[in-house]
Amino acid sequence: MGIRSASSTFARFYVPEPSTEDFWGFVDERIRAGAFKECEEGQELSTGFSSWDDLFDNGFSGASYHKGSYVAFQFRMDQRRVPAILVKQHLRREVEKYKADHEGHLPPRSEKQQIKENVQAWLASRTLPLPSACEVVWNSDENWLLFGSTSNKAMESFLELFEKSFHVSPQPLYHVHWALHTIPLEGRRKDHLVSLVNPQSIHALDEGRFLGYEFLTWLWYLVEASGGGFGLDENRSVEIDLGERLTLTRPDDGKERVICKTQAQSLHEARTALKQGKLVEDLQYFFKWGEEEYSFNLDTSLWPLKGLKTPKQARKEADEEDEDGLFLEKMYFLEKVFECLNALYGRFLTHRLSPRWDSDVLPAMKEWMGGEVTANAPF
Repeated sequence: MGIRSASSTFARFYVPEPSTEDFWGFVDERIRAGAFKECEEGQELSTGFSSWDDLFDNGFSGASYHKGSYVAFQFRMDQRRVPAILVKQHLRREVEKYKADHEGHLPPRSEKQQIKENVQAWLASRTLPLPSACEVVWNSDENWLLFGSTSNKAMESFLELFEKSFHVSPQPLYHVHWALHTIPLEGRRKDHLVSLVNPQSIHALDEGRFLGYEFLTWLWYLVEASGGGFGLDENRSVEIDLGERLTLTRPDDGKERVICKTQAQSLHEARTALKQGKLVEDLQYFFKWGEEEYSFNLDTSLWPLKGLKTPKQARKEADEEDEDGLFLEKMYFLEKVFECLNALYGRFLTHRLSPRWDSDVLPAMKEWMGGEVTANAPF
């Protein structure tokens, strides 16, 4: 499920430009400073950077992280995991020993907790650390970074090490930060957005989810109102459509969900849910750019891309240069996805942050929810 897999899932970040005149020299120094080191005795978790091509290579020989304009590597995590059943088994034995030494009395709570910690430490010292890794791609020209996991624990560990190593703080590109860092907004629209969602708030991710609900619902409206065509600019266009399923819920509740397949009968059920005040919470999206087909899922955070499928790559028995070629081809596909998404989100924000949202777009969307599409619908 990583970045290079056939069905990719990753979280997106904005990375400020590091304070350096020699970017690649800086990367070489800092990535080696954060290189993975083996777990020492008694250490439960060890993290660090390793080669994109070889999880167990932390030497980065030949600057293997340097692939065109991208920095590509893996974030490795080795952790000693002791199965809970083993802890329970050995804890039971130690408690029985305690009872035998104390005339059958059970240990008090504090004593039992200490026994448990000793058991866990003893078992951990006899357990080999289990390696795992997440792929990382950093585009220094466009200032974005992809992290090949949506696990909060993995992301927190990675961000802590990345900030320590590179002295920059990646910003998660969810709804409001995606708009502020990636979409070219006019000053008044940017001010309007910040008045709706404070990007500095620790609750900004949840407070701004209404943008995700509205954008995903607008995407569905766009597909039907436009007939599936969307112009990226004056000369280029893509065909857009719903994927295999979408999920609707009430933004103020979130408990009762309607999950629909994109078939006529199911879409009728979905429109009924729209009339009841539900909006799109999760959407599989499909687009076709020339002969190339793409699909992926977005949720209301508008942050991770899940299950991204790009055109199939022709993998051959290749040498190292061909492997780099496959990497660059994958990045070419991803860049197209980002360009399309940025264009769609930019179009949505143009409407959402202007008076036209209330005067034109919302009335047209309400008519569409009722089963009608207005002629010359604004999208």
